[in-house]
Order: sequence, then structure tokens, then C-alpha cells
Amino acid sequence: MDKIHIPVLLNESIDSLAIKEDGFYIDGTLGDGGHSFEILKRLSPQGFLISIDQDQHAIDFVKEYYKESIPENWIIVKSNFSKIDKVVKEFGKNRQPDGILLDIGLSSRQLEESHNRGFSYQEENEPLDMRMDKELGVTAKDLLSALSEKELARIFWTYGEERYSQRIAKEIKKDIFNINTVGDLTRLIYKAVPAADNSITKNPSRRVFQALRIVVNDELGSLEQVLDKSFEILNKNGRLSVITFHSLEDRIVKNFNLEKSRSGEGCLLFSKYIAPTDEEKISNPRSASAKLRTLIKN
Repeated sequence: MDKIHIPVLLNESIDSLAIKEDGFYIDGTLGDGGHSFEILKRLSPQGFLISIDQDQHAIDFVKEYYKESIPENWIIVKSNFSKIDKVVKEFGKNRQPDGILLDIGLSSRQLEESHNRGFSYQEENEPLDMRMDKELGVTAKDLLSALSEKELARIFWTYGEERYSQRIAKEIKKDIFNINTVGDLTRLIYKAVPAADNSITKNPSRRVFQALRIVVNDELGSLEQVLDKSFEILNKNGRLSVITFHSLEDRIVKNFNLEKSRSGEGCLLFSKYIAPTDEEKISNPRSASAKLRTLIKN
């Protein structure tokens, strides 16, 4: 796979930033570089872009793919976006960002080229790792082994909204020594979820995998941190645009934006949110649940 995927809500998210050609912008989730490159195209040499990603594989891909078109005013930094304030302090040239974009969740490349990290429940032979950054200490297998049945059930329910969380957790703990790969876990989940439940139209593993990935990478905690820090470092009239893909993320962003708008510190660009068009959903089914929310700092 050597081509970039078109980012979700590309035009809508770029428009939401109201980019000034000499402004300073941050893409907190580099991914394949699609959003970053669109921002860069709208900047003059006096403009400035920092792109952040904790996945070294994503950074390596972008640097190779765009190697002929990476100008001096585009800096790519390996970090978790929860440390955005430290990144700006180190690389921001004493400027405050005019806009910050966050595209939360896995990229298509991370699912299709997971580099033996087990992000996708379709890659049966991969280990249960799920770390976005290999420097993190705890893997998904570590969680399955160390946590109790009750703790696992709580994780699957809280972070995956899995209705059969208790049954799945019980089966996992009964057979934990035989669970080492993605395939081992998915087969066990199929065994635990009632086949007669006609409401399950997608792979029953997806909610459990989502929950494990969220906990391993502390995704919701990092999101809460980056929202606070991003708003704090934004320039006056700066914009914070966030694309989410599931209800847990969106609820955090929605509540944060409402809190800032009610306090008078910010205002909402959209009364609700922006969703993909029907055309985008057809061309990219993974975009179906995406929501874009933008907050303007007063």
C-alpha cells in the first residue's frame, strides 16, 4: 500500500480552520499526512505547520512519501498529542497556533499495515499488542492476563459499550493461557456472543478491540488533555477542530466545547457538528460515523 488515503471530512475540516497564509497551524494526528499537506498548500513561506504523531511508522511513511515536497516550514514531531504544549514550546518559534486539527482514531494504514501490532481483528496471526507507540509498556495481552474478570468486563462495557462484556470476560479468563494472537481472541469472542442475537450485524470482536486499544493507549485521557492544552495555547480567534469516530470521543469533545462556549471563553463554529456527505460515506465506509466539531477561542 503506497498511496495515501483521502482523509475523512478533508474539505470540511480544512475550511473550518479558516487558514491564513502566514498563520501557524498544528495537525495533532499526522497519519498519512493528507490533512497536513492540504494545510501546507494554503500557507506562504511565512506560514508554519507542525504535525504530530506517536506512531513512528506513520512518520516514516510521510517523510518518504512527501520527501520531494517537505519545506522548511513543515516540522514533523514524534510525540503524543497530549504533550502538544511541550511540542509548541520546543518547536513553535515563540508563536501561538492559529488553528489546531485533531483526527482521532486509527488511520486506514494502521489497520491495513499494522506492523504486527494487532489493531485489526481481521489479522488473525498478529500478536495482541495494540500499542500505537512501541515505547508504551503495557500491551493488550498484558491487560487480558493481569486484570480480573470483573475489571475486563468493566473495560469492555465502558470503552466498547459491549453488551456481552461479562460473558466475554469470563471466557477470556477461563482460557487466558491459550489467547496469544488476534485470531485466538476473535474466536473466543464468537464463542461467547450468542449466535441467535440478530442485532449483531458486524464482527462481534470490534467493540472489544476498540476497548482494549483505548485503554492500552490511554486514548480518552490523552484526548481530554489535548483539548485543554490546545485551547490554552491557541491564539485569540484561533480554531480547534476535532474529528471523532465513536460516541465516547465525541461526548468528550462536545462537552468540552459546550463548557467553553457557556463560559464565554469560546464559541461554536457549528450549532451541532458536520458529518460526511452520502457520497463520502459510499466512497469511504469508514467515514460513516465521523463527526467534526470546531471551537473558536474568544
